[in-house]
Parts: sequence; structure tokens; C-alpha cells
Amino acid sequence: MRKFFNFLGLAAIILSTTLFSCDKDDTKDSEINKCNVTNPIEELAWLNEEIENVIEDEYSYYNMASYQGQTVFFYGNCHPAINYVSIVRNCTGDSLDLTINVYDELTEITTIWKHENTECNFAD
Repeated sequence: MRKFFNFLGLAAIILSTTLFSCDKDDTKDSEINKCNVTNPIEELAWLNEEIENVIEDEYSYYNMASYQGQTVFFYGNCHPAINYVSIVRNCTGDSLDLTINVYDELTEITTIWKHENTECNFAD
């Protein structure tokens, strides 16, 4: 009987160590940073160029999200009188789809750039 309890105790220790050694943050970081860059705005030339094109627009912003297991980016504009088309792009800047077509499938949406005096109302 004593061997059984020793075995049970050892199994509990191994199980606890295994379960607690998994860190959710490591998975989340790798999901968010699949482009293999620290700062996508500075390190992805195409994204930097896109932001430079709208840098003076107080209504413009760029979001990063997850879509079908990959990191994606898309433009946004909160001007009440403007009608625009936004495209979801992957890490290399390739167009994947119109944002309106896949918005419900986007997860982990994060605003990565906005004008310093933005007119948009972001819930931080």
C-alpha cells in the first residue's frame, strides 16, 4: 500500500510540473508576432510606407489582428463623412481579402498606429 501512495505522489508531482510549466503568454506572444519582428511599423517596409501615406490624417489608424492562424494588418478611418475600402494584408503586404468580408473572423484586434491627435474614439 505504501508503494501505491509513493507512486501516486510521484505521479501528482510530475503532472503538476507538466501542467504549470506551460505558459500561455509564450503562445500568445508567438501568435501575435508571427511576422518575426519586434516593431512591425518600423520593420515591415510596406506597412511603414502605408502609414507614411496617412501620417497627417487625424482619422486614420492601422490595426493588427489574427486571421486564419496568421498575423494580419488593416487600415481604418473613423471620419464620419468618408467611405473607404480596407484590405486585410499579411506580413509581406499581400492582399488577403477586403476587411468587410472577413472582419467577423479577425481576432486579437489591436490598434498599432493612430495619429497622435486622433479624432477617433478608441476604447482603451
